[in-house]
Amino acid sequence: MLNHVSVIDMTGRPVQRDMAVLIRGDRIAAIERAAGLNRSGASVIDLTGKFLIPGLVDMHNHLDRGESMPGPPIPGQAADRDVRGNLKQMLAWGFTSVFSTSHANVDLREFAELRRAAVTETALPRYFGVGRAISVAAGHASQPRFASYLPGSADEARTNVREMQAIGVDAIKLIYADQAHTGRSPVQVMQPEVMRAIIEEAHRLGLKTYVHAPGMRQAKEVLRAGADGLVHSVADASIDDEFIGLMKKNGATYTTTLSLYTAFSDVAAWMQRLAAMDTRGLVPKDVYARYQSPEGAKAYHGFFGTFPAENLRYAKDNVRRAFDAGIPVLAGTDTGVTGVLLGISSQMELVLLVDAGLTTAEALASATINPARAIGRGREQGTIERGKLADLLVLDASPLADIRNVSKVHLVIKGGIANK
Repeated sequence: MLNHVSVIDMTGRPVQRDMAVLIRGDRIAAIERAAGLNRSGASVIDLTGKFLIPGLVDMHNHLDRGESMPGPPIPGQAADRDVRGNLKQMLAWGFTSVFSTSHANVDLREFAELRRAAVTETALPRYFGVGRAISVAAGHASQPRFASYLPGSADEARTNVREMQAIGVDAIKLIYADQAHTGRSPVQVMQPEVMRAIIEEAHRLGLKTYVHAPGMRQAKEVLRAGADGLVHSVADASIDDEFIGLMKKNGATYTTTLSLYTAFSDVAAWMQRLAAMDTRGLVPKDVYARYQSPEGAKAYHGFFGTFPAENLRYAKDNVRRAFDAGIPVLAGTDTGVTGVLLGISSQMELVLLVDAGLTTAEALASATINPARAIGRGREQGTIERGKLADLLVLDASPLADIRNVSKVHLVIKGGIANK
């Protein structure tokens, strides 16, 4: 039993102070006033002065650490690719669920095994994902290290979708972008008929489609084809009424990834912010120092370019516009891309959402109840209510008072089991 804790249940109710939360097995059995409560035989954890929120969710994560530059292996890079270890680390950061929008270091059989393990192993957060992404030759994420499907026809693309459906993926991800929003030279874009075939086949099999389409024109094209969500904030124009109408028609979700855009804009300043928030020192100091140094920052932007300041403003403004329009906004980071560091970037994403104009409660919703509903888990996760899974995060200070307090992790509980 968690006793004398302030509960932020994310149902819309005010903070409930001095509460007791009884956990039986992996479920929340009761939420009652702490005063006078006596449950004989229950193991009690006194959380006086602490705050309880639902476990957090990162909806765009590639399960790498993001510490090393792409290229030939260098010392320390092997740790980037410890998928199980990195997933475990996400739990320590307060994320009881992770949605993987593809990652190159696990084949499809390993994906299925990891998916099953995350259900039963209390040291791992719940794991949802798309398996591999689907791109196009000479397009974004088409290099061998990404292990993306690169179909040359609509029929081949449909086959790729069926292969992933057979191993139990939660959704299909496709890439439909020329990457011009980054300020770099455009790359090849998937043929529209292939894009439409992927979405149609996924829907035929009962799967949602999430799309990498950060440009307005291409985002609208995939939405007209029936896409169920965008995995990046639109970053080359202000979203308009047509875009909002298409999103609402599809019931589509909007994942933010402001962490990625902020890192690409100025990696040295980004690392300074992350280091200041990492009060527990979970990321090695030399990682922060590597990209804050003039040499490291120059090498980083030499490889990735520098994200245009105007496009960063679009991305931030569009998060607020989407939220105000009633579109489900989901917190996601693109963790694993170099500079988007494991765990700390997922916490910082919520800070960036508040910087973009969301309230602290709205930012928390983007990492709790909104993702739970998006992945069809709203009855099981996302709020603190009787009967729901006991996936919980105990904080030393209220995130409603200051969203940065999500970094003040006291205790993480997944499936009723405490992980310190």
